[in-house]
Amino acid sequence: MKKAFIITVSILSCAILILTGFLVSSVSSLNATNGNLENLYQRSFYDLVNNVNNMEVEVSKLIVTNDGTSQQKSLSKIKQQTSDAENNLSLLPINMNVLEKTTRFMNQLNGYCTTLITYKDGRIEGQDLQTIENVHSSITTIKEELNSIMEKIMNGYKITSNLDNGNESADFSLSFSGLSNDTIEYPALIYDGPFADSVVKKEVKGLPKNEITRAEAEKQITKIFGEDITNLSYLGDTDGIFETYDFGVNTQDNRNYFVQITKRGGFLLTINSNAFNADNNQNNNSKNVNQNDNLQQDLQNEKLEQEKKDSTKDESEVVKAESINNVTSATKKAVEKALSFANKLNLENMECVWSASSQEVCFINLAPVIDDIVMYPDVVKVKVDLTSNSVIGWEASSYAYNHIEREDLIPQLTETEAKALVSSKLQIDNVRLCVIPLDYVGETLSYEFEGKYNDYTYYLYIDAYTGKQVRVLRIVQTQSGDLVL
Repeated sequence: MKKAFIITVSILSCAILILTGFLVSSVSSLNATNGNLENLYQRSFYDLVNNVNNMEVEVSKLIVTNDGTSQQKSLSKIKQQTSDAENNLSLLPINMNVLEKTTRFMNQLNGYCTTLITYKDGRIEGQDLQTIENVHSSITTIKEELNSIMEKIMNGYKITSNLDNGNESADFSLSFSGLSNDTIEYPALIYDGPFADSVVKKEVKGLPKNEITRAEAEKQITKIFGEDITNLSYLGDTDGIFETYDFGVNTQDNRNYFVQITKRGGFLLTINSNAFNADNNQNNNSKNVNQNDNLQQDLQNEKLEQEKKDSTKDESEVVKAESINNVTSATKKAVEKALSFANKLNLENMECVWSASSQEVCFINLAPVIDDIVMYPDVVKVKVDLTSNSVIGWEASSYAYNHIEREDLIPQLTETEAKALVSSKLQIDNVRLCVIPLDYVGETLSYEFEGKYNDYTYYLYIDAYTGKQVRVLRIVQTQSGDLVL
């Protein structure tokens, strides 16, 4: 009897120890997941604040200068900053009803800048100057609202502790309510260029209609990373322009990834190996943005990388920065890796249309090439680690937006006729047909002429239907690599 009692107590003790260990492990895993998600949200918000602060500076410059070149330069920066701000807003767990006015304003400001650049050579005069002053007033108020939220976060406020599935009444969403009330007078940006609500609510054309489950999304992740996965954690959903399932992935090479799979069609939208890092996980809950040295270091590290990506971030500026025949063997391997990765995801007919390498990473743009026509609106951006030759970055929103079967791509001009419209000063090295995005909305079939003048490489685009020159770009060498301007 006594012996049986002792055995029973021993068994119960072991069970309690096992259960305790499981609970501790579960709590630790949950804390790590929350820490990863908090880092992601704080990074997106930090970038949003940075974009709006810079935007306010550039808009103020437009008011005090009469130099057309300087104005055009500032307009280009504002155009990029509005796109980045919209993207960062979409990554935050905020009810979109709260941000409807702000998002619309950013989208309209983007189009307004495009129109001033395209049709007025960047000159700001008369009524446009008054409009810019109104824009500056609005952005200043937005900046103040965002910086007040930033101050809360720096004092320990946790985004993940104040969520209610993006509900409008959630505490974090309420923090943005100042952007939707009548204290901000969003100016009506009326201009001669094309603008419609269909651009604000841009149609996603490149994704299948069917929706997948979270379990199916996890299978996609497993298929992508295979046996390299050591841990797969679900981080939540994103309900922005693209609705996605978000995951954290740890791999055998001690690298951590943030991955997004679209609910519609199960498409790999994003891979980002810098969204969070393992060093932050253990102590994340006791740090705020100001104290999180690892997070700040990540932001600094990404700054140089972003300068490279900025040259291709605007969908209207997609060309080669390196000839694929003149790259290093490491870059060639990186391109092969990117193409192999795309093929594994069933993205067909992809070719490298742009690449730029640093000592550690290679940035690659892939686009479908169908019937010898490059589909630049469908570009996919890939980042490959040159040391391990592994994909550490993937951004495919342009493909998800634009990829369709295009019909009737028949040029009205012959190559010879189009070539006659190109300046005789340009020494043409290569010609090919491509589909390129037009300013702000639409696309067209064009001849792409690659050539040189005074040792500079240019890409000039002639509309294959009208003969109009629709784009001219130049490759500029910088310390950070070759940029497209």
